[in-house]
Amino acid sequence: MLRYRQSWSVIMSRFFLDPVWWLFVSWLPIYLADEFGFDVKQIGLFAWVPYVGAASGSIFGGWLAGLLLKRRWSVDKTRKFIITLGGTIMLPTLLATAYAATPLTAVLLIALILFGFQMAIGNIQTLASDYFAGGSVGSLTGIGGTAAVVGVLITTWMVPAITQTSYVPFFVLGALLVPLAVFSVWVFGGRIEPVRAKEG
Repeated sequence: MLRYRQSWSVIMSRFFLDPVWWLFVSWLPIYLADEFGFDVKQIGLFAWVPYVGAASGSIFGGWLAGLLLKRRWSVDKTRKFIITLGGTIMLPTLLATAYAATPLTAVLLIALILFGFQMAIGNIQTLASDYFAGGSVGSLTGIGGTAAVVGVLITTWMVPAITQTSYVPFFVLGALLVPLAVFSVWVFGGRIEPVRAKEG
């Protein structure tokens, strides 16, 4: 399966994009405490908001894919459009969040980042079943998940080193990962269509 570049579109996009989610899952409370002096109660009052954005993006990304497919968009055009749209939302918002002046602004911007993330990742996660069938779907999904974990471990290790004086590099790191994930789909994926000869 790894001989086919379509597989690498899934693996590489997961490697680059999944860490963006875990940057916020792991570091959001610490960021709010370090940057804005939040205590545990204040973190509890604010930190749930980004996940509403994430849930909304997940629902919207799936709904939009269904709508476009019903309008006779190809699977290829639909997936690439939504993944690119999600990345387009995330990239400037990550850079803007680096300079957020208030906690409310930061939290709302992070909600928008996670909205775009869930739009993109929901469609990336379906690529295995768009390309392949049978046992290959589960195998590629598992390999993609492993690549995602590797990406998360690397970025989690980097964060303490790059945030010693400022969280700007934290958000710049996320912003750099987004286009790499989107380009992985475009460059390695080719045209998204079923490849029945590659089952097994």
